[in-house]
Amino acid sequence: MCSRFDLNSDIRAFQVQLGLEMDDIRRMAMPDGFDAARTSDDIGEDDFDTAFESLTGTRRPTDPIAVILPHHKAAIRNWGLSVSGLNAPMINARAETFTEKPTFRPLLERRCLIPATGWYEWRKDGNAKHKNQITLPDHQPFLFAGLENGREATIITCAPSRSIAHIHNRMPAVIGPNHLNDWLDPGHGFGDVRYMLGPLPDHVLAWEEEAPASNKADGNKDQIDLFSK
Repeated sequence: MCSRFDLNSDIRAFQVQLGLEMDDIRRMAMPDGFDAARTSDDIGEDDFDTAFESLTGTRRPTDPIAVILPHHKAAIRNWGLSVSGLNAPMINARAETFTEKPTFRPLLERRCLIPATGWYEWRKDGNAKHKNQITLPDHQPFLFAGLENGREATIITCAPSRSIAHIHNRMPAVIGPNHLNDWLDPGHGFGDVRYMLGPLPDHVLAWEEEAPASNKADGNKDQIDLFSK
């Protein structure tokens, strides 16, 4: 389960590491009437900074998010797949069963990566919910496994690492650095990359639980649990 996640300016590290093509991100900052014929050289770093501002911080369902597509192209999608008959967008897809779902089956070869620096889960204790932020120990950025349809994206989830199983029974699937190219390669069938969708090693994760007062102030009212249905 993942109903909120954080992204900060460390996407620049991804840009360098992966050689990302960022024109689509930059163009977010352009006003109405922007001349699409302008080259990427005409779109400066200030434009990039302005565009990226709207993709940083805590991301919630339906928010625009940064995604990485095949050929290392960065793009923007809204978080959650719109499905007729459902009131809430499908923000997560279960790794174990999404190949059986008609919403997800057409997207098996439209895989993407979603950059993040942490995510949130709520640990239940009776009627109370305690907000936990989960990160890598050194708060380094990482990449969720996702699916996209050209307008929207969803995050794939899997069973949790043992170290965080006391918080929630799901976690986002994270694609490791050695698997990034294969995950994005449309030449690989989903059956070739499905093994990547598993929990991280226990020592890779760190978490911090907010004090009860902070949880109460947060209200938990935005918490969406699609897997309780």
